[in-house]
Order: sequence, then structure tokens, then C-alpha cells
Amino acid sequence: MRKQNWIIMAVCACVAYASHAAPLNAREANIIKARLVPAPKRVDLTDGPDVVLNDALAVTLVCAKEGELAGKQVCEMFKTWFGCRPKVTTAAPGDTVPKIADAYRIVSTKGTLRIEAADAGGARNAMRTLRQLAEPLRGTRTLTSYFIPETVIDDAPVMAFRGFHLCWFPENTPVEIERYIRLAAYYKMNYIVLESWGMFVFKNHPELAWPGSTMTPREIKRLVKIANELGVTLIPQINLFGHATGSRVNSGKHSILDFHPELQPLFEPNGWTWCHSNPEAMALLEELVLEMHDAYGRPPYFHAGCDEAYDMGTCAQCRRSDYPKVVATCLTRIHDALAKRECRMMMWHDMLLRSGDPRWKGYYANGAEWAETLLDALPRDIVICDWFYSPPVKGEKEGETYPTLRYFKSKGFPVLSCPWEHRDGYAAQSRAVQEIGLDGMLSTTWHHLYGHQSMRQIYWSAAHAMWGTQQFGYGLLDFTRHLRQAGWDVPLKNYVDTGFNHYQIPEKNFTPR
Repeated sequence: MRKQNWIIMAVCACVAYASHAAPLNAREANIIKARLVPAPKRVDLTDGPDVVLNDALAVTLVCAKEGELAGKQVCEMFKTWFGCRPKVTTAAPGDTVPKIADAYRIVSTKGTLRIEAADAGGARNAMRTLRQLAEPLRGTRTLTSYFIPETVIDDAPVMAFRGFHLCWFPENTPVEIERYIRLAAYYKMNYIVLESWGMFVFKNHPELAWPGSTMTPREIKRLVKIANELGVTLIPQINLFGHATGSRVNSGKHSILDFHPELQPLFEPNGWTWCHSNPEAMALLEELVLEMHDAYGRPPYFHAGCDEAYDMGTCAQCRRSDYPKVVATCLTRIHDALAKRECRMMMWHDMLLRSGDPRWKGYYANGAEWAETLLDALPRDIVICDWFYSPPVKGEKEGETYPTLRYFKSKGFPVLSCPWEHRDGYAAQSRAVQEIGLDGMLSTTWHHLYGHQSMRQIYWSAAHAMWGTQQFGYGLLDFTRHLRQAGWDVPLKNYVDTGFNHYQIPEKNFTPR
């Protein structure tokens, strides 16, 4: 009954605002809708007078909770993004206020703007939609003000954890990383896993980072502050297994340790996987994890990597041990150290599935014959990040797609689906997340976040998937508009900071400063 009342009141409100104006013509409506990413679940545009965003605008903010914080942030966004200081009046929440975290509703008409939000996150998301929607007034040489059409917009995410995975490579500058973070927030994501590829400068172990690395604790503190202001939580990542053997051969980004032969006892002889039988290696890993966790302000999650460690257990000591128990003890040790700080450990999934197991045919499974033994020994609050980039394997029946996601869920673990690049993969995995009842999604980026095509495909596909919407459009010009807007918030000082050189200049010819 309550839901019915909400619907009735929402409909009445829409009728009241739209009674004087006809729907906008289809061509113009499609142009405007294509700007909105993720696409809101409902966008009603009418052919009424434009609403100008200036000091005279009457803004009503209705927030179910965190109203004071939302009010401050809305005022600041109007000032920063639109150059105006409208009077923002708060009102008591009614039945039409969204109940889902980060959800929002916008009604603009007759020189007024009403924002209804579930919380401060919803208010921020409403303002981000307004930023995408707004156009500058024409007929002047310089910007005077913005305007938006008369509209009603409703939207809510379909998952609480909306994560974006970024890699800090040796060629990345801090400003470039900031730009990526701001763009993820622009598209209404709320978590970012930041993986260091030989870049984080540890206080007591600077040899583990490339000389001159810009990923310093001071820089991380700055980025964490920016992210928090955007409503985004930065999550650190360090690899406790590997992921370096193949990457080292293909790109050399991890190969700083190849220049330190004195560290050989800490690693397996055939690659760059930590030696889990060496107590000194395990003590060092715990030290590194806790220092990095401190540098990020002790966030509620820490990503331990653990993917593609093809050379595990190859040294003499590991070969002669009860290796599954050794690995489980190592991971549990790190888990427990983080748990004391009320921090949950995250890890990639592939080493926890036995390679060649027919149950996982077509999916990524890189584990040894003892993979399931290891999985069963792990604490059940570890977040499993299951990476798979495509739509379901052909021939799978409805309700049986993505069996690895279902498997980890059945084992009692929280699970994130982790797509990459494939648009249809994002859409299909979004449906699976909702159907299976998973915790959310962590979009991976790896080395392909360069160039408009790759950036647009990953960012847009991720945003639409996490908010559970179909794309209105997929235009390059709309994406460049978004890049421009997000870029205005970044203190760009030189061309290198844009990151564009990474795909325009072959890596062998590019020397990072």
C-alpha cells in the first residue's frame, strides 16, 4: 500500500508540472538523453521554458538522511560547477523521497528545481546528472550561466558496491590518476581499487618501488581526501601471490624486483610469486599491507590481489611442505591483521578454482589440484572478486549462467563480478549480479584505459551496468564532453598529465618524467 501511495504521489507531481507543456520532440529529446551516463531509469523532457541555473533559481532539497551534509555539498557544487549561489531550501522528506542508498529524483520547472535524495550520495548523484544535462547560455563570448530543460528524472543504482579498478603504472602521473578517479565519481561509482605496479613508496622498503616514483604516501593522502569529498572510497591493492610473471615478460612494469638479486629468497625461483614458506616473506608482506592500509586512511577494504600466480610452490621448501595449508595460513594471517582494523580483505578468484575442472569450462580457473581445499580453509568474509569479461558461455541455460559466481556465493563468500571491455559482458553480468544476489561489481581496466574508445567503453559500460540501465546512446562526442567537464576539476599543468601520450606514442619511445 505504501508503494502504491508513493507511485500515486509521484505521478500527481509529474502531472502537475507537465500539464502546461507537451513532451519534447523526439530528436531533441534523444540528443539530451544521450548525454546522461548512466542512463536514468526515467527521463521526462517537456517543451516548456528552460530553467536557468543562476542566483535567482529557487532550489528545494529533500533528503531522507544526511540532510545537512547534502545541503553543504549541493551549494558547493552549484558554486563550483555552475558559478552560481542559488538559495537552497530544505524540506521535510515525504513519501516520494527515494529509499535506496544513492538514489535521487529531479524536478525542474518554472524557474524552480527540486532535488529529492535518499542521502548525501543521492544528492551528489543528482547534481552530477544536472552537470551532464546543463548547457551554457548562448549568444555571449564568455560563459554567463547554464540552463536545463524542464524535466523529471528518477534513478537508483541496482547494486551497492559500484567499484572501478585502476592500475598505477610507471608512466602514470598523479594528476592523471586523479582524473581517472574523478571520472569514475562523475559516472556515480563509489569504490576504486588502486593497484600499484611497483610504484608505492614504502617508508622502510623504498627498493620495492621504481626510483622517482610519484605514488608516495603524501600523494595517496591527497587523493584519498579528494575521493572522500566525491563520495568515493579508495581501496589499496598489493599482490600477495603473483600476477607478475606474465606481466613482467609482456611489459616490464613489475620488474623493479629483477634489479634486486638480494631479495631472491623472498620469491619463487621461476617468477615473481612470494614464497609462502619463508616466514621472513610473510612478515614482510604483513608489514607492507599494514603500511599501505595506513597510507590510505584505513579504509574498510584491502585488495590482496592473488591472481595468475602460475609458479606457486616451486621452490624446494614449498615443494616439500603441506602447501595448501601454508598458503591458507598466509592469507588468514593477512586477513586477521586487517580484521583487527575492521577491514575486510578482497582477492581475485582464479587461483581458487582448479584448472581443468569441467564445471568451469569457458571460465577462468588457474588453480592447482588443491584449489578447493584452499578455498574451504579461508575465512568466509573475504570478498571474492570473480573476473570474467564476456557474456555467458554459449549453451548455458537461464539461471545457470556464470557458474563461478554462483559457486563462490554457495560457499558463503561475498562476491563481486568483475567485467572488462566487453559491453555485452557488462550487461549480462549486471543481470547476474541482481539475479544471484551478489554484493556488486568491480570493473577492471588493466592496461587498456588509454584512448577515447577504450575509456568510453569501459567507463560507460560499467556505469550503465551498475545502475541497471540500457544505454541511451554511445556517441564519442558525448564522451568527450564528459571528459572535458571532469577535466575542469583537475589541476592540469602539462600535456603528459592528460595520459593521451600513452596511446599516441609507443611505450618504447616514451620516457616518463
